[in-house]
This record gives sequence, C-alpha cells and structure tokens, in this order.
Amino acid sequence: MLEVSLENVSKLYGRKVAVRDISFSCKAGEFFSIIGPTGAGKTTILKMIAGIEKVSSGKVYFNERVVNELPPQERDVSMAFESYNLYPNFSVYDNIAFPLRAPKLRGSLSHEEERQKVEAIADFLGIMKLLERKPVELSGGEKQRVSLARAMVREPQIYLLDEPIAHLDARLKFSTQTLLKKLAGKLGVTIVYVTHDYREALALSDRILVLRRGGIEQIGTPEEVYYVPSSDFVGRFVGEPPINLIDGEVVSEGKKTFFRAGDDFSIQIREDLLSSMEGVASQEDGKRMVRLGIRCSNIKVAEEKIGDNSFQLPVFAVAQQAESSLVTFELKDVFLQVKLEKRVKYGLSDKVWLDFDQDRILFFKKTVELAKG
Repeated sequence: MLEVSLENVSKLYGRKVAVRDISFSCKAGEFFSIIGPTGAGKTTILKMIAGIEKVSSGKVYFNERVVNELPPQERDVSMAFESYNLYPNFSVYDNIAFPLRAPKLRGSLSHEEERQKVEAIADFLGIMKLLERKPVELSGGEKQRVSLARAMVREPQIYLLDEPIAHLDARLKFSTQTLLKKLAGKLGVTIVYVTHDYREALALSDRILVLRRGGIEQIGTPEEVYYVPSSDFVGRFVGEPPINLIDGEVVSEGKKTFFRAGDDFSIQIREDLLSSMEGVASQEDGKRMVRLGIRCSNIKVAEEKIGDNSFQLPVFAVAQQAESSLVTFELKDVFLQVKLEKRVKYGLSDKVWLDFDQDRILFFKKTVELAKG
C-alpha cells in the first residue's frame, strides 16, 4: 500500500495560482476525499499526484520517494475522470480491458485471465450486459460506470477518482457509493477521491480535505468536518441546511458574558466557551464582535420556556417534510433555521421559545459574506 504526501506544493498557470502552498498526507489504505467548490483546485491536485501536471514548487512523495520527475506511466496510479474519456471505436469490454493491455503488462495475463478481471469488475458495477456495446450506445450514467470500471480493473498502488459518479442518478449514486466503500475495504488500497458533493465525502471517507481558492481550510474525519468546522466557510459548505451563522456583539455585564445580535437575540455564553469566543473576536466601531455558528439540528424549539437561556422569536416560515419540519426565524440581518424531527403546526408570526445546545456552539472569524435568505 502507498502513502501519498504533498509538501508545500503550489501550481501556477501563468500568474494564476491554482494551488497555493499545500501540505497533507494520505495514509496507506486510506479513503481520502478532497472537497470544495468549483475552481478550488481539486482536480489540479489529483493531476499533480498522477504526474499529468507538473508542480510549480514543492514535492510530491510516494511513501518516502520524491516523484516530481516521474512520468505518469511509471507512477502506478489509476485515474477515473468525470468526463469519461472512453475510446469511441472500442466496445465496453475493450475499454475496460485497455489498462490490462499496457506495454509493461503485455503478456502477463492470458485471454481468460483478462476476461475474468473485466467481467468481475463489470459485474461488481452492474454493467455486465453492456460489455459488447459501444460508448455511443450508452447513457451518461452507464459511461461513467464504464470509466470507473476501467480505472478499477487493475490493482495499482493508488486510485485517483475525480467526480467518478457525478452523472449517476440518485439511486445509482447510492448503490455505487456502497460498492466503492466495499471495494476500498476489499482491496485495502489507497484512494484519493475528488468531489464537490460533501454528502459523498461524508459517506465514503476516512478523512476529508476541504479546499478553498487553492488553499486548505480543514483536514479531518467526517465527524470533525461536520460537527467542528474550522471556519465559517467549512460550516457553510458542509451541511444542508448550512450552519446558522449570526454576527453579534460580545457584552460583559458583571461576571456574565452575553452574545447579542440586535434587540431580539441575546444569550449568556457559558464560561468554558469564553476563551474560544474571545480568540476570534474583533474590534468593530468600538465593539467586540464575533460570529456564532450552530447547526440547525442543535436548537430546541417549544411553545413553553425551555430553560434560563431560552429566548423568543416569531416564526417566519415553516417547510414541512415527510417526518420533519424546517422552521425559519428572522433575526436582524439573517435568517435562523431549525430542523425538528417532527411535523409542527406553527403559524406564521407565532412566538415560540428557542434554546441553543451550548455544547454545539462554535465561534468563527468572519471569512464569508452573509446574505439574508
């Protein structure tokens, strides 16, 4: 198994910085996902690991070996792209078998051994019936599974998967995610997986790297990235509905410290949270200001007062789902959303009580703009 490490790696296209001085390691046998918005540099990182793109500065390691000058064909990696890249004149079978016929592998497999490998991965991905067809006869989802099968038909040191299931419908996405996780466990290989869909990363990964504008925002387990985002950007990017972000003033009254946002919202902050709040507070117009974050599932709502730190707000909107409700409240500058695991019958403008789970409150420096709604 292979450990992949990037050390102070940057990539420039002319004056444009695509990747900015990043360092991380993907452990041997790890399912490591890279997520971020379009243009963050995800695919560029994958291409530098594969050797398709040269690094502008820094080092790429395979275990302890620097591979900056090693050509792609000598890196023993396998890639699957979102764009399929299938050979139009080949059958599906021949497209999948193509990596097994590479010059350095030529003659190492008999025709029967090749067929066994191709049919095993085709059966695994549910495309056995497509083997004799040409790419032009396939749907987008079928092409994507063929591309994935071609990447996985041999056993390299590392799989590099770039949005490999982006074009599958919801049902196939779920089943293919299950298969990918099963395959990773079965083969014990290293997988670097690029996606813009945080749900895929949370479902599949051992660890996740969150990328923003070519730089690293956070590296952590799915639980760490979701429950303890390192920045307001990560909190907004990972989660639906996104994390609630509220800008407010830090106010001290005697021995108590409060977070206040406008006239309707004020909560006392627990003493053990004060250091993390003060650590990111900034001076604005003579006031100490900070950004508070809390997931919509970590807020209680009730018609009666819940506790000493509860506060009241009028209901702005209610979106009913099958077995849950998303309730929206209006604050001074933003909307506050709460997800309840039950259907509620609140009317618009009904005043209800809210209570934050202070074990789940986070404080951030401001790095993203907040827009109402």
